[in-house]
Amino acid sequence: MFNKRVNERSPIELAASYGIGEDPRPEREAKINNISSGGFCLTLNNDMKIGDGIELAIDLDTKDDIVVYAKVVWVKHDEGSQKYKIGVQIIEKEGKDYERFLKFYNKQL
Repeated sequence: MFNKRVNERSPIELAASYGIGEDPRPEREAKINNISSGGFCLTLNNDMKIGDGIELAIDLDTKDDIVVYAKVVWVKHDEGSQKYKIGVQIIEKEGKDYERFLKFYNKQL
């Protein structure tokens, strides 16, 4: 089977919070189900639209959370629950927070 992913996924769960649209402050709860150097799979309580921008504050079990900016690339309703699985692609791949994320990601491989 053909795999469209360019980057290897790490099946790790992380706590995160997010903000969207007119309220970009990352205050809504999310759970990251897996990561790659280019994106994440999130579990959220609300639906999103493909193309939505999202600001994520991610708890890497370090002193401070990191903040990354991403866009929604797919959405699936999590059958049997009121939650949604959301695939996001990191759109800002530079800066101190992204470098800290990459260092964390590479340790998970």
